[in-house]
Amino acid sequence: MRLSGNQKNILKAIGACLLIGTALIAPNILQIIKPKGSKDRYKFKKTIKKLFDDKVIYLSGEKIELTNKGVLLMKQAQVEDIQISGWKNKEKWNSVWHLVCYDIPEKFKKERDYFRRKLIESNFYQIQLSLWVYPYNCKEEIAIIAQNLGIAPFVAYLNTDYLPQQNKLLDRFGLIK
Repeated sequence: MRLSGNQKNILKAIGACLLIGTALIAPNILQIIKPKGSKDRYKFKKTIKKLFDDKVIYLSGEKIELTNKGVLLMKQAQVEDIQISGWKNKEKWNSVWHLVCYDIPEKFKKERDYFRRKLIESNFYQIQLSLWVYPYNCKEEIAIIAQNLGIAPFVAYLNTDYLPQQNKLLDRFGLIK
């Protein structure tokens, strides 16, 4: 399921409440995140209704609860915010290649496809079918993404100072050795 910007923001707000110690049921969260203007309130109510109709949230009076589907979508929204930087920020390369490899079972196909898309949009280079390389340290970001997607046991992160096609990779990432 694709989430709109408003849906993502609402799920992130609920997720933030969960992180600061409230239970899966966040009492009065709707009052906290409810917009002030009448036009914005209309959009807000429409978004909440859509999340409820899609069984992402469960409403009970002033309480809101994430369903299992809601928890997964909230984690996905959080993963979308993770940016793997490095060569875009012109960091100095330390001559270490960072490899991400995975063997994710078919029952996690959606998560595997999403993980692969995240690697592609982060400008990783695919060496083999499930082996990707990046010139800068991104161990924490990869660990968070894999953990949130529930695929951490199937993802490995490795470092090496030499790769067979290193010259091609140096050109690809605009690095000078």
